[in-house]
Amino acid sequence: MSSIWIQNLKESKNVIGFIAGLTLLSTTIIKGHIRDNEVFGADGNGGHMLKIVTDLTDEEMAKLKFTKRLHWHLPTLHKYSEGRDLISDQELSDRGIEIPQEKYIEYNKRPPHDKYL
Repeated sequence: MSSIWIQNLKESKNVIGFIAGLTLLSTTIIKGHIRDNEVFGADGNGGHMLKIVTDLTDEEMAKLKFTKRLHWHLPTLHKYSEGRDLISDQELSDRGIEIPQEKYIEYNKRPPHDKYL
C-alpha cells in the first residue's frame, strides 16, 4: 500500500511542484499589491484601511498629508527655549554652579520620505 503512495507521489511531482510554485508566486506578487492598495490607496492618499479608521474623504486626507509634509519640510521659526524664563550659562557659572558639557551634538532630524507622511 505504501509503495503505491510513493509511486503516485513520484509520478505527480511535476503537478505538485507546479501548484506549490504557482501558490508562492501568486502570494508574493498579489499580496504585496493588495496590501499597498489597502494601506496607501491607488492615489497615495490612504487606502481602505485608513478610510475605515478615519471616515475621511480623499480630499480631506490629501489636505492632512499636505499639511504634514509642509510641517516637516519648512524650517521652524521658533526655538524650544522661547517662552521660558531661562538662566544663562554665564549667570550660573558666576554663581559657582558647574554646568556639564553636552556629550553629543544634536543634529537636525532628517524628514521621512513623503510616502510615509
